[in-house]
Amino acid sequence: MTKSIGEILKRAREKKRMSVEDVYKQIKIHPSYLKALETDNYTVFSGKVHSKGFLKLYSDFLGLNVLEVMALWRREYEHEFEDKKEERFFQKKYIETPNFIITPTAILITFVFVAVMAFFGYLYYQYKNFTGAPALNIYYPADNLVTETSILDITGKTDLDSEVYINNQKIILGPDGSFAESVKLKEGLNTISIRSVNKLAKSTEYVRTIIFRPEEIEIPVLKEVAGESTQSTGSEELP
Repeated sequence: MTKSIGEILKRAREKKRMSVEDVYKQIKIHPSYLKALETDNYTVFSGKVHSKGFLKLYSDFLGLNVLEVMALWRREYEHEFEDKKEERFFQKKYIETPNFIITPTAILITFVFVAVMAFFGYLYYQYKNFTGAPALNIYYPADNLVTETSILDITGKTDLDSEVYINNQKIILGPDGSFAESVKLKEGLNTISIRSVNKLAKSTEYVRTIIFRPEEIEIPVLKEVAGESTQSTGSEELP
């Protein structure tokens, strides 16, 4: 009488004097799967690939002829998996995605969604501008500027609803928030504060350090021409 694959596996294991748990520790196949193989119960496996993989590994560990074992398995048990539509072990699952159909309703919903998001984005932008510190751009001068002129032109731009102070003196802004102001420098180190304040009293301030070094003017020195002094003295001598 021909022995089944399960009987062959069990007998080979018993010859090695190993329990199912001992085999599990060696090849990391769960005891429930080992017992299923030894009882020819392939219903616990998710698919053909699953069962074949464990059977090959178990047969090889027991020192059996793997080719003969697999040939016997194909003859007696492979047909049990032919009716299964899926083999989930080591296989990818493909999910069918529904076709997207463009309809007037879909276009309208998309348009409304974009419009609402743009509206709330605008509100958020205005809120940040209203509650935050005002923007202040200083075009001229740069910090640590060294100049030889006593009059310094300061130019820049700020938010329309803000006021600008240069050294605590309020200046007039242009229609677009730009400004240009001239200040008189003292010789040496000058510190200039440029501050923008909005309606919520939030402020942005920049400080510029300017060094004024007046241009040195050379005064020409008149020198006496050689011989003039001698001639003048000689004219005063009496004959």
